[in-house]
Amino acid sequence: MIDIPRFGISPVVAPVADSWHTIDAWLGRHAPAGAARLRPPATPEVIGRAEERLGFALPADLRESLLCHDGEEGRHFGSLPSGPLYSTERIVETRGTRMRHWDADDPDEAQTPWWGTLWVPFAGRDGDDHFIDAGPGLWRDHLGYAAHDDCAHFLGWPTLGAWLQAVAEAMLHHDDPDHATQLHRPVLRRDGTVEW
Repeated sequence: MIDIPRFGISPVVAPVADSWHTIDAWLGRHAPAGAARLRPPATPEVIGRAEERLGFALPADLRESLLCHDGEEGRHFGSLPSGPLYSTERIVETRGTRMRHWDADDPDEAQTPWWGTLWVPFAGRDGDDHFIDAGPGLWRDHLGYAAHDDCAHFLGWPTLGAWLQAVAEAMLHHDDPDHATQLHRPVLRRDGTVEW
């Protein structure tokens, strides 16, 4: 699960591709089985078709991330602290499932929402999804978590890019307990994967 930031978020956020470059290099060196789970980049055409099916544009950081990796293989364990990253196809499928089960007219949705009209799932497992708010307003581009059986909430990360930068930073300092990071440090497993 994505952790709430424990320290202030840097106002300077690296480009998504730069964070992915760091993440890919670290996984390749320290968790090769985790690196092997990451899928190749999505093409702009595949992303465009997904946006047509959704009926709106994906958040810019998610689009950039998909151009680095179109999700990852597996449905239970991911290489990042979020559960497996969704492919463009799975983003559309998962959002469709959420929208079919969501009752926007339920009076409880105003105070304790289960899902939102323009929320885009990008990672998760077992029906629990991490999402980005693609709608207008205060929470635009913020990351959130929506359990399959409870109300959703925002996590304190203003963008996917800010979170990916924190993931990269935690990886770089995974073996330095004196270095403060915004996330828990990854733990290397003997099978070549990483646990958060």
